[in-house]
Amino acid sequence: MRKLSALALASALAASIFAASLPAEATEGPGEGQWQELAIADAPISNPLKGFLPFAPEVGSEPDLADQPLPYTMEFALFPVNSVVTDKGRYNWENVDKMLDSIASRGHQTVLRFYLDCPKKESGVPSYLIKEGIDTSRKYSVYGNTDSFSPNYDDPRIQEMLVDFIKEFGNKYDGDPRIGYITAGLIGFWGEDHTYPMNGEKSPENPKGENWMPSSETRARLVEAWDDAFDTTPVQFRHPTAATKAHHMGYHDDSFAYSTLPNVSWHFLSHLKKNGEENAWQQVPIGGELYPSLQTCIFSEPLNCPDLEKEKAQGRNYDAVTSIEESHATWLINHNGFSIGYTGEDRERAAGASALMGYTLQAKKTRLISQGTSVTVEAEIANTGLAPFYASWPIEFALVDSQGHIVSSTRIDSPLPSLEPQSSTIVEATLNLGEESEVSPAPSSASDNGLTAVVRVVNPLPNGVPLAFANEAMGETLPGYLTLGKVSPSAQEPSAQEAPSQAAPSASEQSDTQPSPTATATASAMDRESTTENSSDLARTGRINAALLSIFAFLAKIVSSFSGYTFG
Repeated sequence: MRKLSALALASALAASIFAASLPAEATEGPGEGQWQELAIADAPISNPLKGFLPFAPEVGSEPDLADQPLPYTMEFALFPVNSVVTDKGRYNWENVDKMLDSIASRGHQTVLRFYLDCPKKESGVPSYLIKEGIDTSRKYSVYGNTDSFSPNYDDPRIQEMLVDFIKEFGNKYDGDPRIGYITAGLIGFWGEDHTYPMNGEKSPENPKGENWMPSSETRARLVEAWDDAFDTTPVQFRHPTAATKAHHMGYHDDSFAYSTLPNVSWHFLSHLKKNGEENAWQQVPIGGELYPSLQTCIFSEPLNCPDLEKEKAQGRNYDAVTSIEESHATWLINHNGFSIGYTGEDRERAAGASALMGYTLQAKKTRLISQGTSVTVEAEIANTGLAPFYASWPIEFALVDSQGHIVSSTRIDSPLPSLEPQSSTIVEATLNLGEESEVSPAPSSASDNGLTAVVRVVNPLPNGVPLAFANEAMGETLPGYLTLGKVSPSAQEPSAQEAPSQAAPSASEQSDTQPSPTATATASAMDRESTTENSSDLARTGRINAALLSIFAFLAKIVSSFSGYTFG
């Protein structure tokens, strides 16, 4: 026979009750609370705001595409200024809106440009300026032109019209989700910022050596106008200047892969380097047009482009991949690549070049932490591409049930524009299941147990092409979302007494006290590793609450009455 002291009996009973009060470990999903690696995949051929793109068809027409065209997410639209400027100070944007809506109906964003002078088209100069008597004598026949003329860009009346036009353009369209990029245009043939061969050098086409380009003062004034008008939508220029550098403008090369590399002084990258803008891509986008005569031949092996050897002997590049890599280009017009198309290995190489451009976002690992009805989702996102993701599109986390319904979601401000190539960042959000959230049914591969955590970068165009992560689980649970993992939150909210009280609350714990889901993005997982793990351990371990202490005291009083009694 054994004698039990009152203290031992009280301790045993209290320990039993204490153990029963602890949260069950079985409510957590496999690996929950631990960092889990995510399976990676190749860069997608196309993604929003990057890659090859064609010219947009006329409103009401279908795109002119060859069989099995490459996927794309943007279209290029060109407008004469006089389609908008109907009189001095009067604007009609109807045609622009119709085109933007037409392109958006296909889920695409627009790259937009305006011109005053386009060879083989009627002049884009507003009619009221012609009536006022501006110079219309600069006629030319190069590029097959018979209709247009090159205006005097230094004429104060033209400058005033352009500055006012840019201001109104920005007032109406800055930040419009239908627009991806704007190329400044306005100056030169096709709005391409050149009047070659009327560039100040004598030639058979320009025997007097005339220069039809504007002065540096006029150019600087227009750059300032663009910067004042657009804060959100990127604006890109053909040539770097002191003004474009000072105002942090983007750039485009409309002879891409032909005269891009810095082996000749007048090539695109040579101009950037000369003006100290060789690293501009780290902050602003680089785009352009794959040189038209190269579009159907540049991805052939061996190259079969016309006059190839003669052109290369003069320093032309004929190298799309190296030009993309060294310029860090994000987008390129390649209309013939879509209207004529590629087949076989040529198509594979063209697809690879499109995937190479711009950003590539890839989720490396994730961690899911449940605490009562709150779930904290963390993901390490890397940019494995050549350029940043320049747009400040929000990141959305969501929890999805086994029927494919979103039961909770929240969005965070995006750190992606500051995410340089070959670097990563941690993004985090806390979702509360007790709050109402929009439910959207969709097919799901989730099982009947627990919830699936997913993440996406939100395209602000309502039906825009979803941004795809370079991961195997992209679209696995819901279209447009990356699947992160399974989580099994508790069915009940933890009481206030169960919350950790001795240590300072972590970011995820603080979010539980807020009236709505909260979210944060941080630059490193290391800064948060220990505090998040500690808070997770505390949530799983619990603390003796007031009720349990009362029971403990009550049992001790009972047992004390049996002091010295022998149990047999």
